[in-house]
Formats: sequence, C-alpha cells, structure tokens
Amino acid sequence: MNQNYTKAIKAIINFKKDFDKIDPKTPKKLVGEIGEFYTLRELERLGLEPEHKGGQGGYDIFLKKLNKKIEVRTSLWKNEGVYPDKTIRFWGWRVENQNQKRSEKFDYLVGVGLDDNFSKPKFYIFTHKEAFRVGDTMIGRFKNIKKKIHLFENKKVYSKALKLKPKLVTSFERRINKFPSLFLDKWNKIK
Repeated sequence: MNQNYTKAIKAIINFKKDFDKIDPKTPKKLVGEIGEFYTLRELERLGLEPEHKGGQGGYDIFLKKLNKKIEVRTSLWKNEGVYPDKTIRFWGWRVENQNQKRSEKFDYLVGVGLDDNFSKPKFYIFTHKEAFRVGDTMIGRFKNIKKKIHLFENKKVYSKALKLKPKLVTSFERRINKFPSLFLDKWNKIK
C-alpha cells in the first residue's frame, strides 16, 4: 500500500490543527484534497490501483484496471444558511452545475463526509445513475448548483429540514437519508 496517502493525510490534519489556531475557517482546497487522499487510500487498499488525476478532465481518480472515473466530493458538517435553523447540519455534495456542458464526466461519485477534525471519514458511494437521480434543485444563494446531495446529521435533523424546506430535499435525497446504509461504504458498486 502506498504510504504516501497516509503521510499526506497526517500532514493535512497537522496543518489544519496549526491553521485553526490562526483562522478556524478551513480552506476548501484542504477539505477536497484530504477527501481525495482518503479515497485513494481506500481504493488502493481494495486493490483497484487508483491514479490521482486531481480534477483534470472533470474527475479526480482514474481506475486503469476497470477503465472507470471517480469524482470525489468532500464535505464537513455545514448549514451555510441554507436552512434557517442553524442546528440543521448536513454533508453537502455537488453533483452538477447549472451550466455544466456534459453529465458523463464520471462513472462513480464518492461523497466523503468528515468531522471537524478531518478524521473518521465516511464514504458514500453513488453510481453515475444514482448521483443523477437526485433531481434538479434551486438553492437561493447557490444558484450555480443544479443537482446536489444533502445527507443530514441524523433522522431528527432530517425531519426538521423537511418541515422547514421540503422542496429543497429531492425525492432521491429523501431515499438517501432514509437508507444511508445503501450507500455507506458500498465500494462493491465499483466494478
């Protein structure tokens, strides 16, 4: 196994600890990078020989053995003013932008959920078809986002979000939130 991914993960976590003392607002680039490294490490552990592409060509990881492309989206718990109740937190992963030229950029979407310490990643695996089943949405201040996945912190928070903004949670997102185990650590979807 490539120990470089583990070293990179540790380096980012240590940098974050130091950076938090200066400015607790974590740079988005760090969040994305560590999510990709966690995913690369996991794919390598599974023997899938991942190649890190870093977003070149619309995807982050290429699996040469399988000729498959993986897009990694990483999120910390957030609200971002999307829901008026600040206790509503979710992991949010963009699937598609409004003016995106093509939707066939990846074969799989891996949604990585992190805690505030960047540790204990949770991996949610979506086939291309599943990712695009979420339906279109309009989020007031995020007009560029056409399709997204919000996975809420727990069932209680999910219920609150549905009561406050039912139109914001698409029917397939409801399925994801009701049955997260259908996606959590489902690496066997990648074939």
